[in-house]
Amino acid sequence: MGDTRPINIAVDAMGGYHAPDEVVAAVAQASLKREDQTRPVYFTLVGDEVRLTERLVESNHNSERIQIRHAPTVVGLSERPRQAIEDRPDSSILQACDLVRTGEADAVISAGHPGVAVLAALQFFELVEGIPRAALASVYPTPRVRGEKEDPFSLILDVGATLRATPEDLLNFGLMGSAYARIVSNNDRPKVALLSNSRESTVGPDEVVAAYDLMSTHPTLNFYGNIEGHEIPRGLADVVVCEGYAGDIAIKILEGVSEAAFDLARSAYNSKMAWRMGLKLLSGGLKQLKQLTDFEEYGGAPLLGIDQVVILCHPRSGKKAIGNALKLAIKNVRAELPTTIAEALHG
Repeated sequence: MGDTRPINIAVDAMGGYHAPDEVVAAVAQASLKREDQTRPVYFTLVGDEVRLTERLVESNHNSERIQIRHAPTVVGLSERPRQAIEDRPDSSILQACDLVRTGEADAVISAGHPGVAVLAALQFFELVEGIPRAALASVYPTPRVRGEKEDPFSLILDVGATLRATPEDLLNFGLMGSAYARIVSNNDRPKVALLSNSRESTVGPDEVVAAYDLMSTHPTLNFYGNIEGHEIPRGLADVVVCEGYAGDIAIKILEGVSEAAFDLARSAYNSKMAWRMGLKLLSGGLKQLKQLTDFEEYGGAPLLGIDQVVILCHPRSGKKAIGNALKLAIKNVRAELPTTIAEALHG
């Protein structure tokens, strides 16, 4: 018989540009959904108790499934992470992580300062045995679908938790990403690629060349080989591995390209009648593309390699994105993600 304990999701209700209104609205909506009686789900909103109570009163919600934990301060998005953590131990993100550390919650979600959230998670939680560095994973849309769910998203990691990575780190990122893809996309054998400046295994930085050797000979990794930057959006691989500095740049370029494409389409629509007619014919496809590239569709990015479930949302996240992040966190708790990743790493 599986685990029947209730699930509690700690939510940093003060993090992000649209907090706490959009965060509370998402949690309120989630509390109204039909419960899974085998493992009922509860939510703890962490932040200014007065403001959160006011927002809840204005929202239709199930009060039996939501509680509030007061946190008097919040970390701003422009602050230095280490200094902010030292100066405000009573902030909403730290208090949310503490709920997980003490066992009062099973996962934490935040749309606040990503650097602070990563440092807080590393401060409050343990790394999976054998993993020296955590990795922040992000998803991006591709033309190709994968797994039983026909998931159009590929995974890229690391995108900022570990700026520089050793060959062994890159191998571990591949194993963690592969395990995560199996859980989220129901993809039994995800293809894992290594980001490089060449398809050739002997070309690139020393750590990438060495990582290629490790990954290509690993007995359980379905290694695709190297891919170059321009190949990322094509979805040739289900998981793309790189160090955090490169990954952070890559994922921001991918976000920017989709936004630029719609800006160009809008400009073309306003310029010539012929282009306007053509774009009207393509409007259905453009709407589908916009939906596919919208970060709110996938909710948040998991921090992999630690022994708890941590989901980081885009600071611009609204109700929809937070709601999808809640679903993702619940799914990862039910799947015992940290344990699954540990098993993938050790055998």
